[in-house]
Amino acid sequence: MVPMQIAGKARLVSPLHAAGPLSKLVMLFCVSLLGMIWNTVLLQGALLAALILAARLLAGISFSRQLKAMSFLVWMGIPYFILTLLAVRTGSVWREWGPLVITNEGWNTAGALTLRMFVLLLASFIYIATTAPRDFVQAVHQKLKIPYRFAFGLSIALTFLPLLEEEGKVIAAARRVRGSRPPRGLADKVRWWGGYALAVLVNAIRRVQQTASAMEGRGFGAYPDRTYLRPVEASSAGPWWASLLVVVVFLLIWTI
Repeated sequence: MVPMQIAGKARLVSPLHAAGPLSKLVMLFCVSLLGMIWNTVLLQGALLAALILAARLLAGISFSRQLKAMSFLVWMGIPYFILTLLAVRTGSVWREWGPLVITNEGWNTAGALTLRMFVLLLASFIYIATTAPRDFVQAVHQKLKIPYRFAFGLSIALTFLPLLEEEGKVIAAARRVRGSRPPRGLADKVRWWGGYALAVLVNAIRRVQQTASAMEGRGFGAYPDRTYLRPVEASSAGPWWASLLVVVVFLLIWTI
C-alpha cells in the first residue's frame, strides 16, 4: 500500500487502485475467460482462492467485505448446486436413494458451475471497487475510441450499484425505526422482501429520472464528441506492457 494525498487527506492506495482501468479491464477479461473455460472443482476453487487473496493483498479489500459482497449469491448458489447435482446422472454412482442418484461427475459439475458464479462476481467486484467511474469513462473513450455516450452509461451503472446498496440500508433502518417486526414464516418473508425490493426499485427509478433530467439540462449528447477538464494520461490509462504481461500469463496458464 502507498499513501496518496486527496483533498488534503492521506489515504492508502492499493496496487490495483493505482493501476490503470484498461489494464484492469484486461485482467478482468482474462480471469473471466479462465472461469468460463475451466470445468473442474479444483481449478475453479484455486481461481476463487487466488481472487480472494488478490482482493485482500492487492486491492486492500477485507475478507469480511468480500464475504458481504458475495453473501446474496449464496442463496442462489445453494439451490443451483443441488439442482445441478441431481440433474447430472453421468459417471460413476456415488449415492443412490430410490429415484435420486448422485454421481461423482455430478459433484464435479455442480461444484464447478457454482464456484464459477462466485469467481465472476468477485472478479467484477474487485474491478468496481478499485476503479473510479470517471477514470473508466475517460480511458475507454480516449484510448479505445468508444462513444462517450456508451462509456458514460457504463459509468452510471458502476456508480448506481453502491448507491442502491446504501439506499437499501437506509430503507431497512427506516422500517426498523417505524416498528416493523422481523418477518416470520415463508409468506411473511415473501411479503417483507417484496416490499423491500419495491422500495429500492422505486428509488432507483427516481434516481434515473433525476439523472436523465440533469443530463438533458446540461446538453449531454448534443455534440458528437466531448472535452475533459483533466484528460487521462497514458500512464493512468495503464501501460501497454502490463496488459501484455497479463495476456501472456493467461495464455501460459491456459495451455498448462
